[in-house]
Amino acid sequence: MGESPVRSRWVPRLIVAAGVVAALVMGWLGLWQAQVFVDQGKSAAAAVTGEPVRRLDASVTGDSVGALWGHTVTVTGHYLPAQQVLVVGDDGTGRVVTAFALADGRVVAVARGVGTGTEAAPTGDLTQTGVFLPTEASADRSVPPGTYGSVRLQALAQVWPQPVVPGYLTLSPAEATAQGLKAAPVVLPTLQGKERNAGYALQWWAFAVFSLVMSVLVARNYRRRGLSLSDAD
Repeated sequence: MGESPVRSRWVPRLIVAAGVVAALVMGWLGLWQAQVFVDQGKSAAAAVTGEPVRRLDASVTGDSVGALWGHTVTVTGHYLPAQQVLVVGDDGTGRVVTAFALADGRVVAVARGVGTGTEAAPTGDLTQTGVFLPTEASADRSVPPGTYGSVRLQALAQVWPQPVVPGYLTLSPAEATAQGLKAAPVVLPTLQGKERNAGYALQWWAFAVFSLVMSVLVARNYRRRGLSLSDAD
């Protein structure tokens, strides 16, 4: 006994409709994840120009140091000219990074600007302002002997005798220029989970396409099966 004509006609349509609904939901989820990805990028870019300007001093220790990452920060102390390194980027330009001593005995790595590494740091006590960021990842490329491929604070802590603050400062363009250097780029770290959100967006869109295609194939197969049963009757 064959299926009723009404059922044979409407079931495939319902299957396709369900596939379309599922695809729309998955597509929306993909758009949501993509928006999260975009918003995280905007948040990172906005943080480096955010107000108010914060201060790194003896009261900022331990986990509270991390609260300053991504903010404009001021430090007061003096440079240690003997503790200076050159960090060479992918394009061959070098950031001059010098230890800056705080009153509590710790030092902050300060990316003073772009140069050759021979530029002398200012002397005497002064206040410096810039964007405060966490350590950079290790560079997976070769660099000239005596230079570094990234501002990796763990590496600097091995050659600088004082305790190194877990974060480094990139001077503002005005202060870099005042020291005879070009402004160093602010190297934003990759936000945790940002790439994951982009991957989730792509996955949801792939699932949406798969759901739509499968619903059409199932509906077509169901319709053909129904026609075959009708012919058999």
